[in-house]
Amino acid sequence: MSIWDKEHPSNSEYAHYYAGYVANVPKGNIIETLNSQMHEFYTFINSIPGDKAFHAYAEGKWTVKQVIGHIIETERVFAYRGLAFSRRDKNPLPPMDEKDYVKHANYNSRTISNLANEYLAVRISTIHLFQNMTKEMISLKGTASGVEFTVRSLPFIIAGHERHHINIIKEKYL
Repeated sequence: MSIWDKEHPSNSEYAHYYAGYVANVPKGNIIETLNSQMHEFYTFINSIPGDKAFHAYAEGKWTVKQVIGHIIETERVFAYRGLAFSRRDKNPLPPMDEKDYVKHANYNSRTISNLANEYLAVRISTIHLFQNMTKEMISLKGTASGVEFTVRSLPFIIAGHERHHINIIKEKYL
């Protein structure tokens, strides 16, 4: 039996800001969800027409490439939080300023294929990290952005965050 039950984390296990992301994750084993998402999003990224890759739906909004890059780097940050908290690191972790991260990245100079391959590498790493944790590890807590999170909540936030941005890409960009 998997240590990852089909139950979503409670609202007390993460910052209120992420409640919409967690609620957006379908019921089921989160590792299986991350795996199926990986295949779907990788295929989706590679299907984006070249003329849409630089599209921003409004002045000051990110391009499709920048949104994909944001998804990748956000997953890296939340996976690192899971690693740190599961290893009982008591140091509070800093917030992530997503606007600065994207501003100082070079996503628009990269190909969609290159971004898709990086996404795949990051997601495979994320799955390996979380699927090999013990029940005790996923129950541990840590602080990031001044808020306490359980390790268990982090893959749900990752999955919900991705789903949120896929919906935005489909609705506003393509």
